[in-house]
Amino acid sequence: MENKGTILLVDNDFYLNNMNQNEFYRRGYAVLTATSYSEARAILNATEPDIIIMEVILPDGNGFNFCNEISGNTEASIVFLTVKSDKKDMIRGIKLGCDEYIQKPFCKDVMIARVEAIMRRRTNFRK
Repeated sequence: MENKGTILLVDNDFYLNNMNQNEFYRRGYAVLTATSYSEARAILNATEPDIIIMEVILPDGNGFNFCNEISGNTEASIVFLTVKSDKKDMIRGIKLGCDEYIQKPFCKDVMIARVEAIMRRRTNFRK
């Protein structure tokens, strides 16, 4: 199967990370997972994913702060997949540069469609 790209999943919910990892893997993506801010940072120091899908609330940090920290240092698209559903949080994420803001609970098929749309734009941009 052709590798469609690399996704980094950052969520302290191991079950959700595992479920999403399996979904994206079945669709041809390489998938890395992290359950904390520090683990995600270590992965980013070693590799460059195409998309980072992350929760805002992490056990050792904040996804907004992480997005701000990495925004100038990565070309990865950023998707927040989070329980933070307040409009102010959504606006903050968008202003920090996220490409999508998906609220939990979420529809798996909608999340996948949004990620695949981002990947199409990234692929078309590189041509």
